[in-house]
Amino acid sequence: MNLNTQMSEHYKLNGDRDNSPHKKSDRLFLQPFPINEVIDNYIPSGIAIIDGSGKQVFVNQSFCRMVGWDEGDLLGIYPPFPYWSSEDAENIERAFSQTLENKAPKEGFELIFLHKTGEPIFVNVLVSTIVQGDDHKFFLANITDLTKRKKLEQHLSESMMMLSASIDSLKDTIIFSTDGEYRYTYFNKVHRDVMKYAYNADIKAGMSILGFISSDNDRLVVKENVDHAMSGESTTFIQTFGNVNRDYYECYFNPILNDENEVIGCSVLAKNINDRIFAENALRDSETKFREIINQINDIIVVFDRHGKIIIWNKGAEQVCGLEAKDALNKDIIDIEAQLLAQPANDRSRIEKIINGILTQETPEVFNRILESEIIQANSGTVRNIQSMIFPISLDSEVLFCTVVRDTTELKRYEKEILRVSAEKDKFYSMIAQYLYTPFNVFNNFTKLMAEELDNMPVKEIQRMVTMMSKSAGNVYSLLDNLLQWTKVHQGKIPFQPQVLNLKKICIEGTSVLKQDAESKNIVIRHNTTDEIYVSADIYMLKTIFRNLVYYAIRFCDESGQIDINARNGSSHVTISILSRGSGLNSDYLKKLFETRQIHSAPGHTEEQGTILGLLLCREFIEKNGGEIWVERRDESEDGINFTIPVAGKII
Repeated sequence: MNLNTQMSEHYKLNGDRDNSPHKKSDRLFLQPFPINEVIDNYIPSGIAIIDGSGKQVFVNQSFCRMVGWDEGDLLGIYPPFPYWSSEDAENIERAFSQTLENKAPKEGFELIFLHKTGEPIFVNVLVSTIVQGDDHKFFLANITDLTKRKKLEQHLSESMMMLSASIDSLKDTIIFSTDGEYRYTYFNKVHRDVMKYAYNADIKAGMSILGFISSDNDRLVVKENVDHAMSGESTTFIQTFGNVNRDYYECYFNPILNDENEVIGCSVLAKNINDRIFAENALRDSETKFREIINQINDIIVVFDRHGKIIIWNKGAEQVCGLEAKDALNKDIIDIEAQLLAQPANDRSRIEKIINGILTQETPEVFNRILESEIIQANSGTVRNIQSMIFPISLDSEVLFCTVVRDTTELKRYEKEILRVSAEKDKFYSMIAQYLYTPFNVFNNFTKLMAEELDNMPVKEIQRMVTMMSKSAGNVYSLLDNLLQWTKVHQGKIPFQPQVLNLKKICIEGTSVLKQDAESKNIVIRHNTTDEIYVSADIYMLKTIFRNLVYYAIRFCDESGQIDINARNGSSHVTISILSRGSGLNSDYLKKLFETRQIHSAPGHTEEQGTILGLLLCREFIEKNGGEIWVERRDESEDGINFTIPVAGKII
């Protein structure tokens, strides 16, 4: 039932629908009397009076100003009144009904009226009942404008919400307060989350903070500082807190005072400073590590100040220069250089000129340049090659000069070795060209002769020449194959994949391709190894080793000779021996071939010189598998080539 219907029903029941201004009950308030002037002039709040039928019979000027309507717009009318707001219609209808039923609450109604301009007005309406005569009842409404207060309350609420949100947005800052009994009076979200993180505690307002702290030491710290605050003392300290998880916090405990300057509680602000502590620790660690790194660098690090006094002399300087730090620190850099530099660079006047140019920075061209020189170690007299570079360092207003010196003695030696290896490489290429020259020359001569004289040559002569050409072709093929493998090894293109292998089986497989070569010279190959010997090696490399060494033995073994392949199992390596009888190659030459890195031309047997590269390849493969190779001369006619391979389980 809406308000209009409700009012109509009420009027029917009371038999009062006459809006005539001459009705007696109306005239009681419509006619002027002194109290009206009092209400208009001395009561600032709005006053509105309705009679028992709900008709509005009186409004004062304050109320008219409040709602923006004139008295003539408001008197003698029934609800809904023009100042009723449709937005609050339900509450207004309920309040009006309770008023007519004489059930208005003592505290009144808080409603929303509508100004004539359409602006909402927040009001409090206190209703009083007035009885005139025996049967005339009126209801006086005292209306207080709450709009300003409501706006202030809303602004304060919004400000409090913003403050609360701002406090809660401080991710690393804890804010809470307690009373004198350590009970929470306030805490922000960060503190709630931290208590869960640190102690697995779900805190509640009104509960003692001490009951949530599971660490005895943390509980004692909090209690002592709250007690200090309650005695009027502020405290600040850095402490780790937590039982499940511990973090560093910078804490501020302060007393809370009331208007009478009495301490009524304790406020706490604590900021998580883990990052700062970790950064400080990291900085200290970095400084320590930096000094340790500088001290342990093998290169020389020397730093001197603008007066030429040495302030850093690291371990590298001690080792290379042979001068301990205690004998160099706080010494003049000129004196130290004059002591260490080799002649003629140790001329003192020359050194002074250079150092003074550095200290005054009048010769900036010397900075960041790499200079080569020699020093003499103070403790041994050994000459060392060095490369040095100096550069200035600006630290605030201080200028330091850092010298970095590298010992290049070994580098110089390597440079000499590179030159030697380069020469050996040229010699190697010359040797390969020599090896290839003979067989190709044979091919060239034989093919030229056969092209010119083939019709006049007997069959046996042709057969002999073809046999020699075939032999030369075999030598060239062997040489090229070994050259290809040797090149791949030095380029790292042959993968090394050691595995457990049966030595006798690999030996037989590796030498099976040499059967025809051995039979052509009526040579017997005897495998004197057992089936129980296992080695750790790359299968491809081990087969190549056997094939090349046995091929070498066949080439230089006498007709109808014998080649013995023996193996002896050791604790870590298996020793393999390949023995053959024949003129062979000179044992001294083989020793030189296997014991040094130099490449030499083979003496004699020009058509067989290509096998030397195969022996070099064997040495590379054996060393790659963790073994070694050497040669023994048993007697004047027997050569023995020995090599070792790790036993199974000893992969190198």
